This record gives sequence, C-alpha cells and structure tokens, in this order.
Amino acid sequence: MIRKICFGAILIFLGHLAQAQEKKMDTTALMILDKMSGMFGELGSVGFTSKVSKDVAYADDFFIKEFSSSTVKFVGPDKFYVRVTGEKREDLYSYNGSQVIYYSFANNIYTVADAPSNLIETIDWLYQDFGVELTTADLFYPTFSKDFVDEMDYIEFMGVTHIDNQRAFHIGAANEHVTIQLWISDDGFYLPMKTVLTYLDGAQSHQHETDFSNWELNTVYPESMFDFLPPPGARQITWIKKD
Repeated sequence: MIRKICFGAILIFLGHLAQAQEKKMDTTALMILDKMSGMFGELGSVGFTSKVSKDVAYADDFFIKEFSSSTVKFVGPDKFYVRVTGEKREDLYSYNGSQVIYYSFANNIYTVADAPSNLIETIDWLYQDFGVELTTADLFYPTFSKDFVDEMDYIEFMGVTHIDNQRAFHIGAANEHVTIQLWISDDGFYLPMKTVLTYLDGAQSHQHETDFSNWELNTVYPESMFDFLPPPGARQITWIKKD
C-alpha cells in the first residue's frame, strides 16, 4: 500500500508544481511539522533505528538500489553514536563533544578529528567537510519546520494513512529540484515514520527512502558509549576532507 501511495503522490506533486505560480502552504501540514520540530526541541536525547533505500548512480542515466540500516543515539547538546550497516560495510561514527571518531569494522581502521562543540554544528561540519550524512539528520533540528517552509514552494497535508497498522499524517512538499513526502505518527509524539525524497535534477529522477522505528525518548545513555577505544590491532589513518 505504501508503494502505491508513494508513486501516485509523486505524480500529484509534479502536477501541482507545474501549475503553481507562487508558494502554496497548507496550514494543517505546517501545524503538524511545527509539532514535530517542537517535540525534538524539548528532548534531551533521542534514539532510533533507520532503514535506508537509495538510488545510487552506477552508469550514465542508470541507478541501482543501495540499502543500509543505522542505530542512532543523539544526546543534546554535544554527543552522538551512529552505527551504520550496509551491503558491504559496517561503520561507526561517535562524537563526545570535542572529537568525532570514524571506525570501519570491515577494515579495522579508525580516524579522529577535532569537531565543533555542539551537535548541530558537528553534523553540518561532517557533511560539508567530509560528505558524511547521518541518516536524514535534518529532521531532528528544532528549526526544521521553518527551514522546510523556506526551501519548499509547495507543502500540503495529504491525509491520514496507516503504516504497519499505525495512523500517520501524510505530508507532501515540492520545489523545482525535489519532491518530499513525510509520514508523521498520529500518536501525540509526532515522530517521523517514513520519508521519501525524489530528486528531479539530471536526466533521470532518483529516490532516497528512510523508515524509522524503535524510538527511545529521553533515555539516559552511559557516557562511555560516546568514548571510542580502538580495538586490538586497529590502525589509525588520516581523515582527509573532500575537495
């Protein structure tokens, strides 16, 4: 059922976008997004599991699917633990407030870099300097709803649907570069359940889909979780910034 909703909604978004001459902002959708952003702004910590399916360029105008899953712990204002398992990799990213550590389980190598002093700046720094994107982290910014409105030309509440027998608010958004769909839980917590991004740039559109589960709210995690101890025989390498 979810796949039918996704592909049908993409066509709806493209149709609206082709006709729209100015921004359209649905007040119901904005209220739900504000609730989600406000909830994350009140939390001291959040943990969850994410499963990602994304289209990756394989050849000219040809994409293949790549799958991964992540176990994520964010602790404000200055800690995170993200363990990513993919088809050919298993990696750890850990931040203790002053340094970020990357460790490859497959190769038993690690690297350490001095980082900004807070969570949000560190996530941005990882992406800008090293191209590391931590599991749709933009959703967890307290300013997400405001930033989303600034970026989108069209936002609409698509109605209530069900994912795994749980009620979800379905929201669609678009600009000239991307269509975005979000499913947010209708349970008082307003947690993201699923996102689908369809990028329109280039000769062929491609998608990035994330499913969220196993939420932990305001859990107290041990400090040792965010301090990295190199395993026996691990080799330290230099972390090189992207060009």
